[in-house]
Amino acid sequence: MSAIADGANVAVAIPPGDFGSQTVEVALTEPMLSDLTNALSSLGLSGDSLATGVGIEVIDPQTGQPLTGTLAAPLEVTITSSGIAAGSKVIEFPTSGSPFVVTNAQVSAGNAVVSVSSDPGFAVATPVSSTVPQATSPVTGKNFLPEGLLGGGLVLVGSIALTFSARRRRA
Repeated sequence: MSAIADGANVAVAIPPGDFGSQTVEVALTEPMLSDLTNALSSLGLSGDSLATGVGIEVIDPQTGQPLTGTLAAPLEVTITSSGIAAGSKVIEFPTSGSPFVVTNAQVSAGNAVVSVSSDPGFAVATPVSSTVPQATSPVTGKNFLPEGLLGGGLVLVGSIALTFSARRRRA
């Protein structure tokens, strides 16, 4: 199953027989990323921004209610977005409890893959680059060799001039 959520392509792979003979619906939701931003500083990601997010809900179609508990086998969720960088982190927002960084998520440029055992929401935090496109390179230090040689030459010429001037006065 695949869909677009929050501008990202999201694919959910459901293992065969994960729900037994029960028919279920899997719904993808789009979180309000601005509501999730406060969690970044508590996770040590205050220099990051949220690139995208998605919620996964497994619903019993007979009752319309989300299934509770842990799935028999985890679902694999692949989130594809140009906002995901190699250094991005996947944050899980569980239905109960505090958000946390998913340490076993596989993240590469443009892609994040995470396993889901229940119905959490996810967001992808991407480090904010401090580089300016097309900016010049910083220079640390200055080449002082030309100025040093010029200064040394002037001191040498001045010493020679003083020496000849002093000899002329004696003579």
